[in-house]
Amino acid sequence: MLWHLLAAQPEIVLFASLAIGYFIGSFKFCSIQIGGVCGTLIVALILGQSGARISPDLRNIAFALFIFALGFTGGPQFFANIGRGWRYGALSIVEVIVVVALVLLAVKVLRLDAGTAAGLLAGDATELAVIGTASEAIGRLGLSAAETARLQANIVTAYSVSYLFGLVTIVLFCSQIAPLILRVSLRDEAIASGASSAATARSPKASPSRCRRSPDANSR
Repeated sequence: MLWHLLAAQPEIVLFASLAIGYFIGSFKFCSIQIGGVCGTLIVALILGQSGARISPDLRNIAFALFIFALGFTGGPQFFANIGRGWRYGALSIVEVIVVVALVLLAVKVLRLDAGTAAGLLAGDATELAVIGTASEAIGRLGLSAAETARLQANIVTAYSVSYLFGLVTIVLFCSQIAPLILRVSLRDEAIASGASSAATARSPKASPSRCRRSPDANSR
């Protein structure tokens, strides 16, 4: 009865996935918090077995909003970090090369199809944007409707399986391995950054009267 209700009212699945997913994502397991995105994904996979289908137009709009929010929030930080040194850029390049190389190796050895490969890349890099891009690219290959649906379903399946492992790996890399490569202490850097921000907030702004010389000073 519940499955039939969810299939007939897909908006219930949408909001239930968000609410329950963010509730599950708020808990920590062994000091690791999966977050609302991963929690929503897990709940959506379970409720999606009801056969509920979201309108393609709504799916595209939601994905476009996600990309906008990602760029809007990350843009200022991205441009601010560009001038901080070449090590950040080098580390990003290394990450991209390693992830893509591993996915290509898996595709070659395991003979994965395009959908599974794209989902594996999205999950390993924890990049949800890859799903939309790959789904759109597969839809333009001119394949049959059944084959297109199969490959797009494989994207989501591979992403769901590999996302959690990719999330844990990135957390361990950023907290343990990356500081060793960059030769920095996260604790010391956080303390220094906090002290610098506090000093900047406490520093009084120069008043206009201090910036102008008095008439007596000019006459001397």
